[in-house]
Amino acid sequence: MFYDSEVEIKNIGDFIKEIKRLRLNDSTGHEFFQWYRGHGDKTWELLPKVQRDFRGNDEELFRKERYYTNDFQARASLFKLSKPQLNEYANWLTLMQHYGLPTRLLDWSRSPLVALYFAICDNNQYEKDACIWILTPGKLNAEEKLEKPTYIDGMEYENTYIYNMSHKTISTMIFTAFRRWKLSSDTEAITPEDKKFNHRFLTLSNKIAACYPTEADSRVYNQFGAFTVHNSSRKLVDICDKSTLMRITIPCSSKKELLYELSICGITKSYIFPDLEHLASEISGWE
Repeated sequence: MFYDSEVEIKNIGDFIKEIKRLRLNDSTGHEFFQWYRGHGDKTWELLPKVQRDFRGNDEELFRKERYYTNDFQARASLFKLSKPQLNEYANWLTLMQHYGLPTRLLDWSRSPLVALYFAICDNNQYEKDACIWILTPGKLNAEEKLEKPTYIDGMEYENTYIYNMSHKTISTMIFTAFRRWKLSSDTEAITPEDKKFNHRFLTLSNKIAACYPTEADSRVYNQFGAFTVHNSSRKLVDICDKSTLMRITIPCSSKKELLYELSICGITKSYIFPDLEHLASEISGWE
C-alpha cells in the first residue's frame, strides 16, 4: 500500500518542504532518489494509457497494444522521413509515447516542479484536487527482482539498476508490444540466442520496471523524462509499499497560486514544451 501524505499544500514552499521530508522517510536517514508524476485529477488511476479502461487478460491487452504499434510502424513513413529501424523497438516505443499512442509506458519526471506543472496546468481540471505521485525507482526494480543476485565468497549482492530503454532487460519486456513470442517446438531450430531470450522472457513476464528513454530531444531533456515499463496488468498502487510509492494531494484552491509561482521559477508552457507553437501560445496568453 502506498503512502498518502496529509500535508496541505498552499504554495511551492509547502510543496518542496514535503518533497524533502518524503525523500528522507527512511528511518535510517537515507535519502531516496525519486521520480514524480502529476495528475490534474486526484482520482485518475496510475496506469499506462493502453491499460486505462481495459477489461481482459494480459494476452488480450498485449494483442490490443500490438495492433497500435504495428499500425503506427506501417503508417509512420507517411509523416516522418527519419525513423528507427523496424526492429528497434525501444526507439519506436519512445517515439509512440511521445506522440500520444497508447503504450505500456508511463511517463515520470526527475523534477518535482515539472510534475507539479502537469498537475495544475489544465484549466479543465481547476475545480478538482490534483496530486503528485512519487516513485522510488531503485526500490521498484529491486522489489521486482529483475536481475539475479551475485554471490562472491558466500556473500549475496543484489543487482539493482535503473536501465536505459535499449538495455536487454527492457528490450525483452517490451517485445510483446510488437511481436508474440513462443519458443519453437522444433528443438533443432532453437539457437543459443533463442534459449537466452526465452529465459529472460519468462523471468521478466508480469514485471514492471523503471527506466530512462533511449533518445533525448529538448522536450525530454527539459521535462527530466523517465518511464516505467508495464509488462503486466498489475498496478503500482497494489504492489508498492509506502517507501516505494507515495502521493501528495494538491487542493484545487491552491492551483492558481502554484501555477503563478512556477512561472516565477521559469517552469512555463514553453519550457515544458520547447517549440514555437507553445512559445506563441504562452506569449499570447500574457495579454
